[in-house]
Amino acid sequence: MVNRFQSKWVMLLVGGVVASLATLGLISLLSTIPRSVTPYVVEGYSTGTNYDGTAIGVSKEPGGPGEGYVIAGAWWRELDGPWHNFGVPPSLAQPNTGQKVRLGVISVKPTEGEPGGPVVAWIEVLEVPRE
Repeated sequence: MVNRFQSKWVMLLVGGVVASLATLGLISLLSTIPRSVTPYVVEGYSTGTNYDGTAIGVSKEPGGPGEGYVIAGAWWRELDGPWHNFGVPPSLAQPNTGQKVRLGVISVKPTEGEPGGPVVAWIEVLEVPRE
């Protein structure tokens, strides 16, 4: 017959193993939940958009060389106006250039053969050049 002292230790050991397995399962589950990321901010001047407004070039100085970003699907607003999740800011329609813009860019890691890279989450038109 097992005395009470031994049965308490067995129950404590079993309880510890069950708690450990539950914790590992919870950690595994939590690791699959998407997390928020903070975008890095790119601010500069538009060197122009492509024909359908899905990409933009941004330079640090007006008229300077720029770096290209895909803006398709990004939220946008113009001159402190409301946010939109469709279309293109009117001031970025061709053939305009030189608008001061701010982009929220997120770096995406490639996964399972899918491409990664910079993704623009939002774009703000801060200033429009005077004509």
